[in-house]
Amino acid sequence: MKIKYAVITSLFCSLAMIALSCKTASAQQNSRKIRMAKIEIYPAYLAAYRAALAEHIETAVRAEPGVLALQAVYDKAHPTLVTVFEVYASDSAYQAHLKTPHFLKYKNGTFKMVKSLELVEAAPIALAFRPELLQNKKL
Repeated sequence: MKIKYAVITSLFCSLAMIALSCKTASAQQNSRKIRMAKIEIYPAYLAAYRAALAEHIETAVRAEPGVLALQAVYDKAHPTLVTVFEVYASDSAYQAHLKTPHFLKYKNGTFKMVKSLELVEAAPIALAFRPELLQNKKL
């Protein structure tokens, strides 16, 4: 299962590149908060959880300037395993995110659906992307 998370983690790093500008100053990159949420969902709640997570991500990215990127994927072999890659402008942007109505709706609404949750703090090694991908909103 750890190998699968490594593959998912690599995918998220690639996806995050789209949301992050390579022209950002080094000091700004150092102040960003980057983390991964590794989540296991009870099978009976999978469809409802995916819908709630998608709604939350769309709202957070649209409404919060401090939320730079949120991407979620599931393991095709084990669909109850979900990983969310999160990039915030700063720790204070992350703390503000935790207090928003849409995050609280997601967290409270999905609490019983989550079998386990592991939050992993991360630091970038290298983030790069093709600039033309920013023009195409569909991956």
